[in-house]
Amino acid sequence: MDQDKVAHLLGLEEKLAKVRQQINSKLDNQKHFAVILTAVEENINNDDISKNIIAYMVAFMSLLDQAVDQETREIKDLKLASSVCYLLDIIFQYSPKKLLRARFAEILTKLAPCITDENAQAPLIRAAVGCLESLLVAQDAQAWNNTMDLSITPKRGLQGLLELSLDPRPKVRKRAQDSIHAILANPPPAPTAEHVASISIASFTIKALEDLLQEAAAISNKKLKAQKSDNDLNSRIIRVMRLISAVISTGQWPSSLSEHLCDMLLQVTKSSDQYLVAASFDCFEHLFKIMAVSSVNFGLAESKSLQILDIIFSLTPSNTDTNLVGSWIAVLVKSMTAFSVHEPLECFKKIPDIFKLMSNYLSSETPEVYYSASQCLIAVLTDAVSDSLLLYPPAIDESTFEAVDDVLLHVSETLVDLLSLRYSHCAKEVLNVLAAAFKKFRFRANPDFIRLLEIVGEWRTNEENFLEFREEAEKVIGSAIYAMGPETVLGLLPLNLEEPSDVRPGRAWILPLIRDHTRNTTLSTFIIQLAPSIKSLESRLESLPEESIQRKVLQTVVDQIWSTLPHFCELPTDLVESFTDEFASELASLLYSKVALRTTICHALKMLVESNSAYVNGGLGDNLLLAQSYPIEKAQKSLEYLSAKAGNILAVLFNVYTQTAPNARGYILETIEEYLKITSQTDMEKTFNNICGLLKNAMDEETNVPKKGKPQLSATLLDLVVCMTKYVPSTSHPALFSIFGTTVQSKDALTQKRAYRIIIRLSELESGAEALSSYLSDIEEIMVQNTETVQTASRSARLAAIKTITELLPADRLSFIVRTVAEVILSTKDVNEKSREGGFETLIAMGKKMNDPHGVIKLSKISGYDPEIPDQPSSMSEFFKIIAAGLIGESQHMVSSTITAFACLVFEFKSEVDATTLVDIYDTIELYLTTNSKEIAKSAIGFVKVCVLGLSDDLMRPKVPELLPKLLRWSHEHTGHFKSKVKNIIERMVRKFGYEFIEANFPQDDIKLLANIRKVRNRNKRKEAEEEVSGVAAVSTKGSRFMNAFDEAIYESSDNENENDEETQQDKGKKSKQFIVESSGNPLDLLDSQTLAHISSTRPKKFTKDQRKKQLQDDMFNFDSEGKLIMKGQPDSSIDDDPLKSVTSGINAYLEAVKHGPIRGQKNRLKFKKDARAGADNSDEEDDKLPKSASLHRNKITKGRKMGPKFKSRRKL
Repeated sequence: MDQDKVAHLLGLEEKLAKVRQQINSKLDNQKHFAVILTAVEENINNDDISKNIIAYMVAFMSLLDQAVDQETREIKDLKLASSVCYLLDIIFQYSPKKLLRARFAEILTKLAPCITDENAQAPLIRAAVGCLESLLVAQDAQAWNNTMDLSITPKRGLQGLLELSLDPRPKVRKRAQDSIHAILANPPPAPTAEHVASISIASFTIKALEDLLQEAAAISNKKLKAQKSDNDLNSRIIRVMRLISAVISTGQWPSSLSEHLCDMLLQVTKSSDQYLVAASFDCFEHLFKIMAVSSVNFGLAESKSLQILDIIFSLTPSNTDTNLVGSWIAVLVKSMTAFSVHEPLECFKKIPDIFKLMSNYLSSETPEVYYSASQCLIAVLTDAVSDSLLLYPPAIDESTFEAVDDVLLHVSETLVDLLSLRYSHCAKEVLNVLAAAFKKFRFRANPDFIRLLEIVGEWRTNEENFLEFREEAEKVIGSAIYAMGPETVLGLLPLNLEEPSDVRPGRAWILPLIRDHTRNTTLSTFIIQLAPSIKSLESRLESLPEESIQRKVLQTVVDQIWSTLPHFCELPTDLVESFTDEFASELASLLYSKVALRTTICHALKMLVESNSAYVNGGLGDNLLLAQSYPIEKAQKSLEYLSAKAGNILAVLFNVYTQTAPNARGYILETIEEYLKITSQTDMEKTFNNICGLLKNAMDEETNVPKKGKPQLSATLLDLVVCMTKYVPSTSHPALFSIFGTTVQSKDALTQKRAYRIIIRLSELESGAEALSSYLSDIEEIMVQNTETVQTASRSARLAAIKTITELLPADRLSFIVRTVAEVILSTKDVNEKSREGGFETLIAMGKKMNDPHGVIKLSKISGYDPEIPDQPSSMSEFFKIIAAGLIGESQHMVSSTITAFACLVFEFKSEVDATTLVDIYDTIELYLTTNSKEIAKSAIGFVKVCVLGLSDDLMRPKVPELLPKLLRWSHEHTGHFKSKVKNIIERMVRKFGYEFIEANFPQDDIKLLANIRKVRNRNKRKEAEEEVSGVAAVSTKGSRFMNAFDEAIYESSDNENENDEETQQDKGKKSKQFIVESSGNPLDLLDSQTLAHISSTRPKKFTKDQRKKQLQDDMFNFDSEGKLIMKGQPDSSIDDDPLKSVTSGINAYLEAVKHGPIRGQKNRLKFKKDARAGADNSDEEDDKLPKSASLHRNKITKGRKMGPKFKSRRKL
C-alpha cells in the first residue's frame, strides 16, 4: 500500500475517532452518532480498515433502509436517518469509486427520501447532499452521458442538488452549492477539460436568474412598495448569483454563455441595492480571474479573458444613461484589473481602446457620466498597469519595450485631444487623469507626454484665462516633477526669477511644487539651476530697504528655493558626483553664518544619510522602477562616500550645536546621530577622544570660574557624548565609564541627568550591555554613593538607570536591589509624573529579578548587616519582606510610599506569591486604615481596592467583616475623595461577594450607604433594560483615562458617586417643564387644533388683582372718546415701576442701559447678563417676598447643595 493511500485511510480513521469521542456528549444528536457507529463496529471484526469501508457501507445502508418505509418511501425514523446519513457522508468520501459507480442507481434510490421527504430537516438534508456529492464525483463520462440509456442517471441527482442550491435555508443552500463546486472541480477523465454537466448547470443558473429579473421588471414600484416583497426578491437573486460564483470559480463556465451572463450581470448592477451590485461584481471578478488563469495555464491563442473584455466593450451604454454608465464602468475596471494580474502586456495593449471608449463619455455634458469616466481611467492606470512593463531594456525585451512605447504614444495623443475645447466642460477631470498618468508612467512619460506638460504649463502661466483650473494644473505639474524630475520640467517651464517679462514670464509658483514632489532626482539640478538664483536674489536684497514689500517678496522666494534642498537630498542619483567638498564647505559656512538656514541644511544633510540607509536596508519595499534607476549597489556606494566625509561634517555640526540655544538644537543632534551611524570606527574613536578632551577642559573651567546665568558647555558636550555612546568602539567604553563616574557627582542637574543617560543608552546595544556587566560592581557603588546627592530634575533619569542595572544584574548580585529599593519606593509618590512612572517600572523590574529561582542576596555586602551573615536565596516573598521594612518608616511619606509600592507589586505578582505572605501583608496594611494620617489612609485604601479586585474570593471573603468598619470610618471624610473611593470599593465588594454577604457584615451606623448603592444599582439596571427594549442604548465613546491596568485598578470609578448624584440632580433640574397660557376668561380647550400655540416651555407671567388694578389706574395712560391711547402728565410718585428710577441724568441713564443690556461674549456673540432675581416676579404666590428670599439665600451655604463636576479636582494620588 503506497503512502498516499495510507494517508487517505488515516484521514478516515481520524474522523471516525472524533465521532467515537462524542459518546459522552451532552448533545443528543452527537451522542447518537457515536452510539450508531459503536453498534456497527461491534459487528465488524476485521482490523484492516480498507476492507472495513465496504462493511461500513453495507451496515449503514441497511440501517438507512430501516429508517425509511419501503412501501411509501417516507422517513419513519428521522433521528436514525440523520445519524446514518451523517456517517455515510464520511464513509462515501473514502469509498472506492468503482463501487460507487456500480451501485449508483441503488444508492441514489435509497438516498432520495432523505432529500425529498417533507419531514426531512436541514441536518439530514445536508448529510444526504454530502453523500450525493461523493456519489456524483465518482461517476465517469459514460455515466454522465448515459450511454447505457438508464432511467436513473447522475443528471437526475444533479438536478436535485441544483434545486437545493437555491433553497431558502442558508446551511442547506451553502452545502448544495459547495457540492456543485466540488463536482465541477473534479471532472471525470475525458478528452476535454470541461465537465460534461457544466453546460446544464450553467443553463440552469442562467434560466433561474433570467426568470427572477423578469419577475423584478414585471413588478411596478408602487406594487413592490405595497407588498414589501423587494427584499425577498433581491435575496433570491443573490442566491442565484452565489451559485453562479461557485460555478465560475471552478473554471467550468461555458464560453458560449459568457456573453449572456455578462448582459444579465450588467442588468443587475443597475439596481439600487448595494448587496445586489456587490454580488454581481463578485461574479464578474471570479469570471475574469478564472478566464485569465485558464488562458495562462493552457496557452490559448485567443484567451477567454479577451473575449469577455470584448463582450464588455460591446455592451457600451449611452453616454446619457447615468444609472447604467457607472455600473458598466465599474465592471470594466474590475475586468481590467483581474486581467492584468495574469496577462499584463495584453491588458496594457487594451488601454488605448479604453481611452477611446471613455472619450465618448467624457464628451457628455452630464457631470455624473464624465466624472465616472475620468475615475475609470484613473483606476485603470493605477491598478491595471504593471510596473514591470515600464522598465528599460535589458530588464524587458525590445519587443515589449516598443509595444509599451506605442501604447504611451496613443495614450498621449488621446490626452492631447481631451485637452481641447470640446472637452472644456470636464477639463478638471481630464487634468486629474493626466496627473495619474504621470505618476504611473514615471520616467517613461518622457518624451511622449512633453507636449501635454507644455499645454498644462501654458494654462498655469496664463492664470487670467485658466484660473479655475489652477489647482488641477499644479497637480499635473507636480506629478510631472515626481515622474520625470525637476530638471526636465524646468527645461520646459523655466523659473525666470530675474527680470521676468511677457516673453519670459516668471514662474516662482513652481518652487513649492518642486519642494513637495521632488524625490530621487539629481542633486546637480539644485546646485546648477537653483543655487545661482539664490545668490542673485540675495545680492538684490542688499540694495532694498529693510521694510519694503519687494524685499519681503524676494526673501520669500529665496526661502522657497532653500526649502527644496532637503528633497533634492532624498536619494539623489548623483550624490558622489554632486556632493563635492566645495558644496559641502559652502553648506558648512552657511551653518555658521545664517542661523535661519540651520534647520533646512541640517534636514538636508540628515536626509542624505537617512534615505540611502533606509533604501539599502530594504525600507522602501520592492520598487522595480526605483531599483532600475537607482540600484541598491549605487546607494551603498553613496553611503561609503558620505562615510568618508562624516568626520568633517560631524566637526562642523558639533561646533554649530555648541553655538545654538539649548531649546532649539534638537534637530542638530538628530543629524549628528545619522552621521555617527555611518562613521568608521577609527574616525569615531578619534572624534570621541576629542570630545572627551573638550569636556574635561570645560569641566575644569566651570569648577574654577563658575558662570551663572549661562548654559554650561559641559552639559552641551555631554549631550554629544550621550549621542555617541551607542556608536563608540568597545575600546572607548572605559573612558565612558570614567565620564559617568565624574559627572554623576556634579551638583548641576543637567550634567547629572546626562550622566545617567550614558548608562541607559549604552544598555541598548548588546556590546554595551556586556561592557556594563564588566563594570557593574563599580557602577553599583557609584549609584549607591550618590543616593543623597541626586538632583530633583535628574531623578527620572536615575530611576531609568537603576532599572537598566537591575535588568543586567547576575543572579548572585541582587544585593544592589536591597540597597536601592528604598529610593525606588519613595519615587512612587514623587511629584513628577516621569519619576512616578519610572519608580513603578523599576519596582516591577526588581520584582522580576528577585523572582529568579537562582537568585542570591549577599546580605554581608550590605551596610548594617553582619559580614558573617549567610547568603539568602531570592524570591518574591523575600522581596516583600524587604519592602515591608518601609512600613515602620520614620515619616508618613515613607509609610504611604511603601503601601503604594505593595499595591503595585500585589497587582503584578499576586499569582507568584504564596497565600500566606499575601495574607500577612494584607493584615498589616489593613491596620493602617485606623490611622489618623490621611496620606497613609489614602494609600491603604488604594491597596485594599487592589486586593478586593485582584485576590481570590477564598483569601478576601474572611477579611471582609473586619475590613468594613475600618474602611467606613473614612466614608464620612469628604476631602480628598475619600467618600467616593470607599463607596466604589464597597460597590466592587458587592459585585464580588454578593449583596447579602456584605449586608450581613455591614455596620448598622452606615447602612444608608449600602442602601444607596443598591438603589443606584437597581436604577442603572432598569435604565439599561429600558434602553435595550427601546433599542437606543447609548454607546460610550469615552476612552480610558489611565495609562496602564494598575492605574485603572487604583483610580477607576472613583467618581461614580458624584456622577450618579450629579446625574440625578441634572435629571431633576432638566426635567421638561411645560406651562399652559390661558386667556383671562375662557379655559383652554384641549381638543382645539390651536392648543399647541398655548403651550409654553417658559412660565407665563400672571398678574394678581392688585397688579391689574395698578395697571388700570396708571395715571400716565388714558383713552379718549374715540378709544385712542393718550399719555397724560407725570404719574403719582407712589406708583413707580420705572426700572431706571435711580437714574439722575442722561449719562447715568446710558450707563444703566449698557449695564443691563447685551454684551459680547465668546466668538463675538451677544448674550445678556443673568440677574439673580430674574423670574422672581413670575411666581404665582408671594410675589413681593420672593426677591427678598432670593437675596437672603444667595450667600447661605446649605447642607444639601453639591458642586458640579467642574469644581472637582482631577488630580490623582
